[in-house]
Amino acid sequence: MTFLRAFIFVREDANGIEPTLETIRNVLARQAVTVADIRTIPAHGAWPEEPGLSTTAREGDFAVSVGGDGTLLATVSAVRAKLPILGVNLGRLGFLTDLSPLSLETELAAILAGRHRSETRLLIQGGIGPDPGGWRTALNDIVLEKADGGRMIDIETRIDGRFVCIYRADGIIVSTPTGSTAYALSCGGPIVHPALEALILLPISPHNLSERPLVIASNAEIALRVPDRAAERCQVNWDGQESLRLAPGQTLRITRADQRVRLIHPADYDPIARLRDKLRWGRPDH
Repeated sequence: MTFLRAFIFVREDANGIEPTLETIRNVLARQAVTVADIRTIPAHGAWPEEPGLSTTAREGDFAVSVGGDGTLLATVSAVRAKLPILGVNLGRLGFLTDLSPLSLETELAAILAGRHRSETRLLIQGGIGPDPGGWRTALNDIVLEKADGGRMIDIETRIDGRFVCIYRADGIIVSTPTGSTAYALSCGGPIVHPALEALILLPISPHNLSERPLVIASNAEIALRVPDRAAERCQVNWDGQESLRLAPGQTLRITRADQRVRLIHPADYDPIARLRDKLRWGRPDH
């Protein structure tokens, strides 16, 4: 892939943002890559809108996300899968963002020179209405959960129209393999390799301890409904940001999205090595 024009997304409160941004600009300039736009992602509040992209992005366009994994999720939302994304990590764990400020100049120059890997990641979409055209997409997860600190809720769950069970829990996470290292992991879900075509259903703090995470095919359709007025205490979150309050009788439907996100990595990228490093597997001090 030839890189010609960059859209840069930066987290407004990220530590070290100015020197990092200056390094990125300098490397891009040396490689004759134009900076088309720089968008600031607020620490709290709405994510940025699409940054003036045409219906079909130009050949050579790409996005640079500077921050943590949350910044990359905001970048995914803004570019709407039209551009490949390169992540620069100024956050903590950084499962999705590869480049470190310490080696940024060398690694970014190598990527722009063609020494890189790319992969596509599964997106999911979900909404209340019957028309998927109005649904929202997520890279990590879609979560139906109670919006207050009250008692547990009952969530009637169906897969491809077939009844599964009624979960009594604080909520339920529908996660992609990418999201298996995010909220789902903190709730006891399995780590799923990002190349797998799968979805994870994970109840949050279930009342029945036999209700375990369920891994299903990515082409399944999931339907979730809170069958009484408790729905008014519930909300749906897409990647932890966009949210919608439920009304009684509404059904949340979730499916695999048609589009996918393309991520750009250094040439030596290895998802298993990244897990080993980030989760400190096998370390004597773990």
